[in-house]
Amino acid sequence: MLAVYALVSVGVAYLVKQLTYRWLHSIRRDGKPLRTPPGTLPFFGNGLKFLLLDRQSLFDWFSKVHNDVFGFETYAISVPTLPPGVVISNPEVLDLVMKKEGKEGFGKGPFFEERSWHLFGHGIINASGQLWKTQRKAGNKFFAGSHLQVLVDEVFPKYWEKAHQELEEAAETGAIVDMEELYLEFTTRVMGRVAFGMDLSNSHPFSAAFDYASDRTALRFQNPLWKLNYYLFGHRFRAAVSMVKSFGNEIVRLAVCRRESLLKSQGAELPSPLEGGGDLVDMLLDAVPEPHVVADSAINFLSAGRDTTANSMTWMLHLLLERPGSMSYVTDELPSAGVHTYSSLSTTLTPKSHAVFLETLRLYPPVPFELKQTLNPSGVVLPDGTVLPPESIVVWCPYAYGRSKNIWGDDAYEFKPERWIEDIEGGTRLKVKSSSEYPVFNGGARSCLGRRMAELMGVWVMAESLKSWEFEEAEKVGRRRSRNSLTMPMEGGLKVKVRKRTAAGSHFGA
Repeated sequence: MLAVYALVSVGVAYLVKQLTYRWLHSIRRDGKPLRTPPGTLPFFGNGLKFLLLDRQSLFDWFSKVHNDVFGFETYAISVPTLPPGVVISNPEVLDLVMKKEGKEGFGKGPFFEERSWHLFGHGIINASGQLWKTQRKAGNKFFAGSHLQVLVDEVFPKYWEKAHQELEEAAETGAIVDMEELYLEFTTRVMGRVAFGMDLSNSHPFSAAFDYASDRTALRFQNPLWKLNYYLFGHRFRAAVSMVKSFGNEIVRLAVCRRESLLKSQGAELPSPLEGGGDLVDMLLDAVPEPHVVADSAINFLSAGRDTTANSMTWMLHLLLERPGSMSYVTDELPSAGVHTYSSLSTTLTPKSHAVFLETLRLYPPVPFELKQTLNPSGVVLPDGTVLPPESIVVWCPYAYGRSKNIWGDDAYEFKPERWIEDIEGGTRLKVKSSSEYPVFNGGARSCLGRRMAELMGVWVMAESLKSWEFEEAEKVGRRRSRNSLTMPMEGGLKVKVRKRTAAGSHFGA
């Protein structure tokens, strides 16, 4: 009984503290409180909506509220136990938030860090200050053009062989293939080899553990009672995180052993990414002295390079199957012989293939929900006049930005790669959108390090997929939804029937 009384007392004290903070630090524009979304409740605010809606429904809600109610207007959201917050949809406002990184503006802040700490620890996704800069510098070296050229010209063909064989067998036997699993296996093996110098398969227990931990971590940003859930029902989550951490430590242990072995070999040279791999973890070990920090960082980079790109390729194939007329955007740019190379995958030579990739990410961004916290102790004034007190939360939804009719027009919900193409004398070129209009790859100091690698991998893999095979979705499920995660995997995967493409170009159902 005493324990229950103590728990209730702590809860009431915390609630009073938060309500007092809100009263003293209200968010205003032109001296008036901001408008709130329809359905906002007294006291509970938007808390029940965040708690009860699944992630996909929440993203759809953000899109609807943007298009039907607020447009570019910054509006307030509230949950009784959390700091005051706003949702921004205006590219001009987002541009400032992206560029004003650090103590004078915005950062991850304790709100984000606390919820993602168990999974991401000291890694780049969670880090700030000098530790973040150090990891970013190592990442910049890894994603340099020379590494990307080796990746495309040597690594991709080598690790695509398994996928090619699986599709070949499916075409002969009629077996159903889950393309999300196939793409995830490919990205996992590529990242495992070139980044960490190890043979890694998506069937490794780490993958299932990370997926579960990612799902639970994502829900923390919707559930104001996540701490209570963690302590009372978090056994499986703790076990999953423990496995993820153990795997990160194993990555570092193997890298250290590999480095020591090379040092003992007279005249030894570091292997190329194709021959030995481990470039990224070696760069991190050179930059960060603490092995446990390197382990956290390795897991962060693996997640970013493995999950997001595989998700994007899955959505890309699905959208092309829904709109077959857009297939030619990729097939018309296939090389006459062999496979694409690094030089042939420039946006100048393959603008339409890149348009398909960018259009896919517009509708299904790899990271569909972003937030930062006001770090300036004096607060920040946004370009639209909104006055943010310190520690307030700033939310934007790339999923809703991609469906903004104010940015993309009345056809914003439609898959139209042609919106990225403009005719010029002698051909076509790819249009450019600012990161504040198209926040798929973030922007400012935290712009995505792996953007070019993701584009190259997505276009290369889709070209290889469509060059040799035709696909038909095996399940007609209506509108495809994402499943709960920090990224945007497809619920149920993408199961397809496969047919060998003939010179004449046969079609399913013909």
